[in-house]
Amino acid sequence: MLNLNQSATLPGAIASLHPCRESIFNISNRAPAIRPDADPGKKPDLGEQRDVLHAVLARIGCGQVLLKRGCVLDVSAIGRAILEREGNLTTSPETLYGAVKQLVNRAGAQIPVGSTSWLATSFKEGVTSLVSQMVNVWTDETSTIILLDLDAHPEPTPQALRCLFGFTAAETQLAVELARGHNLLDIARARRLSRTTIRSHLASLFVKTQTRRQAELVALLGRVAVLPSPGN
Repeated sequence: MLNLNQSATLPGAIASLHPCRESIFNISNRAPAIRPDADPGKKPDLGEQRDVLHAVLARIGCGQVLLKRGCVLDVSAIGRAILEREGNLTTSPETLYGAVKQLVNRAGAQIPVGSTSWLATSFKEGVTSLVSQMVNVWTDETSTIILLDLDAHPEPTPQALRCLFGFTAAETQLAVELARGHNLLDIARARRLSRTTIRSHLASLFVKTQTRRQAELVALLGRVAVLPSPGN
């Protein structure tokens, strides 16, 4: 059993002092695409398999951390972003492992050797919870942690929005801002648009997405956010 509960708990206030430079969903849109033309007869490459797994997790806004013998063995781009955000850390393996211990300690959890654990974390609230854990997944001393940032807003790509719904440039920009969690009046002020214009754009979004309420629209945009850009 890998017991990480001995580390000091990171104060929740640190989250507000070290805001993330970009959304993890922006990072996910740069994740390697899963190629449909891959040769089925080619022997699988472990590096390619890892990239595919990272890409799949990235589409749902999750990062992966592999641990072995008290060290960070591997970490995806989103996983690294979450860990760095934990305490404005540098990217050395030692400090990343320290951030892992802080998250696990905050959840009051233990990470058994050979397990896969899902942790959901909110930096705004200073809370991390163990959502699910499967033991004996790995045959060696490796353990996996999947991290989900509850504060992140799924952000669909403009290309996907135009492809699926036929949004104009103005409608696409509004949809992305709504997906980011911004309210309608703030969007109007930032874009120097009248309330009439911004509400007209919103009404067009409702028609093209066949939704009736803003909450329903935002929920739909969140589901679309897991899709890669068309052509990837």
